[in-house]
Amino acid sequence: MTKRKKHDKRLDIAYQKEKAGWKSLTKREIELAGIFLYWGEGAKLMNGAVFLNNTDPQVLKFTLYWMTHALEVPREKIKILLHLYSDMDIKKEMNFWSKQLNLSLSQFAKPYIKQSTRINIDHKGFGHGTCGLRICNVLLKEKIMMAIKAIADDYSSKIEAML
Repeated sequence: MTKRKKHDKRLDIAYQKEKAGWKSLTKREIELAGIFLYWGEGAKLMNGAVFLNNTDPQVLKFTLYWMTHALEVPREKIKILLHLYSDMDIKKEMNFWSKQLNLSLSQFAKPYIKQSTRINIDHKGFGHGTCGLRICNVLLKEKIMMAIKAIADDYSSKIEAML
């Protein structure tokens, strides 16, 4: 067996084990995972919308699931904003994200088109631009930001107590 095949087999075994252990997360676990994802990737301005950008469709699918199931936001209240490059087929990319997220094109804002081309950048991401999910809800934004602050304060005090 080649080194590559051994590696692939080892990864498959690990994946199957992890997949079994992470099946059927509770609503609370989904909420917590989403809070941590938002802490790392989301827009932090307190007076802004709940907004998370990413290039990875899997990250955005999880974010959408978090928004609709843990935060109980109706799907139709979620807006999509794309950041694309001038050398991209805009309609094709909008259709890509619409299909990936199973959201209507009517939920898309006019895409932001960066005038440079993808040839000029080193990191091409997943090749479909950056997709942002946005919810305009001040109370929800405050809830998320205060959850992040509460978690940060709790663990900060635990670290300080160790000093």
